[in-house]
Amino acid sequence: MVHFTLDWLDYISLFFIIFMGVPHGALDGAISVTLGFTKNFHLQVRFIIIYLLVAILVVVMWYYLPVISLILFLIASIFHFGCGDINWKNDNLYYICGYAHGGLVVLGIIFFNKGEVDHLFSILSGNQLYLLWQFLYVALLGWLSSLVFILFNYKKIIFSKNYIKLLALMVLVISLVPPLPAFAIYFCSIHSTHHIKRIIPTLLIFMEKKKIMYLMIIFSVLSWLGGGAAYYILLNLNSYTETIIKVTFIGLAALTFPHMILVDGVFRLKYKI
Repeated sequence: MVHFTLDWLDYISLFFIIFMGVPHGALDGAISVTLGFTKNFHLQVRFIIIYLLVAILVVVMWYYLPVISLILFLIASIFHFGCGDINWKNDNLYYICGYAHGGLVVLGIIFFNKGEVDHLFSILSGNQLYLLWQFLYVALLGWLSSLVFILFNYKKIIFSKNYIKLLALMVLVISLVPPLPAFAIYFCSIHSTHHIKRIIPTLLIFMEKKKIMYLMIIFSVLSWLGGGAAYYILLNLNSYTETIIKVTFIGLAALTFPHMILVDGVFRLKYKI
């Protein structure tokens, strides 16, 4: 097993990822109400069971197929981050732009910090790094291809001044800041903020702000309790550093997949946001 240590900046970054970034996904409870998944007790129980089963399936799959699970998580993160940060459209150009945007974040952090990220990946993939890096180079090639496609179709795309400034900021952070702090800055300050600003106006049509906050707090606390239980279990099998890395990122994966299905697959598709 890889021996890897975190510095104080890494711990601060993990704190913000867990306690400032995770709550944006806790809006899923309010989203389920908006979509009518809690109209009666039967629907509410079914939603909770399906949501938990997807999360549990991710954890179980990670246990048996860690490198495949990590690859799927990286692919999902690229599209979720990219498509979540740009204006929604249901066409190929939207998804290609989403891949370019999300790839800048995920692949940028990885390839600007290959040495440090390699240690993190060793912990998360069970040292099965060859297949993982083969995928990452293919993903990088796909990202470069998406940039070429966008270049040839730039007249169809409207880039606002604020978006250009955002891209410049992202490039600076990704290229100058270590991987965990860079991810924390993006995840908490950009992705989570965009998600909340985009989702809240629609939620307010269906329920009061107090109820939204109440559901957000409940789902956040439940996520933290689940993470705490996983940390307690894994600490008996791994070092402190390995445990916190696994709990944070496998936990994020377990939350991301049902979150993506709900938000990207249903909510944004229905309300065109």
